[in-house]
Amino acid sequence: MPPKANALSAHDTINPLLDAYESLLTPHQAQWMDMYYRFNLSLQEIAQKDHVSRAAVSDTLTKARQRLFHLEKHLRLVAMQQTLTSWLDDATVPLSIKKQIKRLLKRE
Repeated sequence: MPPKANALSAHDTINPLLDAYESLLTPHQAQWMDMYYRFNLSLQEIAQKDHVSRAAVSDTLTKARQRLFHLEKHLRLVAMQQTLTSWLDDATVPLSIKKQIKRLLKRE
């Protein structure tokens, strides 16, 4: 069993990608990614719920993760959001720019 730190790290990586690109996954991919990453169901629990094999769930999650990473590699929406968010905490960024960033991030 992998250490919890690795599991948390995977969730920390995947969840922002899901937020940005979930609608671009197939319905099964999106549903099972939610179940696995957001609701912490095991592969076996997902398989039993949907009457499929554990391997089918595992393969689908692997393909979905690959799709999310592919989308981020090309679109970079999550990276841009993280950069903009970091600028909000940067004392050297002018207040007028921070206001525009907040508007872009819909934080006002």
